[in-house]
Amino acid sequence: MAVIIYYVFFAITLLHTIYFGVTGLFAFLKNKTKVVECENKTKFAILIAARNEERVIGNLVESLIKQDYPSDLYDVYTCVNNCTDNTLEVAKKAKSKIIEVKAKVKTKGEVLLYALDKLKEKPYDAYIVFDADNVVDSKFLSIMNNYYQSGYKFVQGRKDSSNISASWISSSYSLFYYMQNIFYNRARTRSNMCATINGTGFMVDKKFMEEKFKPVTITEDIELSLICVLNGERIVYADEAITYDEQPLKFKVSWKQRARWSFGIMQCCKRYSKQLLSNYFEEGDFSNFDKVMFLIAPYMQILSFVLMAALLVFKLLGIELYDIFSYFFNLGMWCFLISYLLCALFSALVIKYYDNSVVKNLHGIFLFSIFIITWIPINIVCMFKNNVTWTPIEHGQNLVKSKN
Repeated sequence: MAVIIYYVFFAITLLHTIYFGVTGLFAFLKNKTKVVECENKTKFAILIAARNEERVIGNLVESLIKQDYPSDLYDVYTCVNNCTDNTLEVAKKAKSKIIEVKAKVKTKGEVLLYALDKLKEKPYDAYIVFDADNVVDSKFLSIMNNYYQSGYKFVQGRKDSSNISASWISSSYSLFYYMQNIFYNRARTRSNMCATINGTGFMVDKKFMEEKFKPVTITEDIELSLICVLNGERIVYADEAITYDEQPLKFKVSWKQRARWSFGIMQCCKRYSKQLLSNYFEEGDFSNFDKVMFLIAPYMQILSFVLMAALLVFKLLGIELYDIFSYFFNLGMWCFLISYLLCALFSALVIKYYDNSVVKNLHGIFLFSIFIITWIPINIVCMFKNNVTWTPIEHGQNLVKSKN
């Protein structure tokens, strides 16, 4: 009986892995997103949620003020969230407008809701959201305008890194985002499915945002993506609209941030998966099913770990198994070494694809597998937690990588 249960759960995890492997290949399909340069212009409100970000907020605001886009068609708002430093003064000096968030808020989503309420009567067409530690490519708004005027009102830009080579953690983060850019968001855009909002560097229609965005989880970006799918809206990915994000350098900080992501995805899974499946079966929109597959990923990772432990127990008991995983396991250390080296080679190719130095990122390339594996204990801990507190990430390295 135990062996049968093992095979059932192994089949589930294998199918989940194959699903993302196959859908990732859609990134190589022809791009059918038709975007043209438009004379019509979009009026943007740019929102920056900031709590004690005096070290970095000036760089972001300055990069936004210098956009290659008419200055009278966008306003930059720094949402100053109960700061105890000079964030407000630095943002104002850099020529940002200020929204002081005086209410008690627990998440970034609540900060954005506060700002939406303040701006609901303003004549904007769309909101664009950034994190305080970002620096934005000078063509970002022009590109988003072309997408909006071409009919795409929900757009995620490319998330790049300003400090990719600073540590193995920042390099691993960058690899994670690069792979997400290509094999998730680009793949879904080119296969006419719905991409996912990644927390920063995204545009959303103003009316939709104000009417539909009511976040209740600590991952407001994932939740907004699900709200879009459930309302029949499609998020597309714009690789040419670049935001440079400052990645964490230390493992402890990374653990806290990824724990928040995992817990938030689990929250979203519990809250939205049933409705997504119902929409899929009733309306046939495959993006609903795709998002369910995304939401169960942390659980699949935990299940894979449990299967590994079960396999070791079966081996100790002398019980022979006949699945692919067991076959590779029986090949011994050479199989794991070859798999590890292939992963490192693939990571190096991704780094090179985005015009970064392979040599300077060898620490991330060779430790990326470890970075992903450490997500297993994070997911296990989050599965048994009732709550994960949102805590701001300390920024301030100012390692700006510009391709302007």
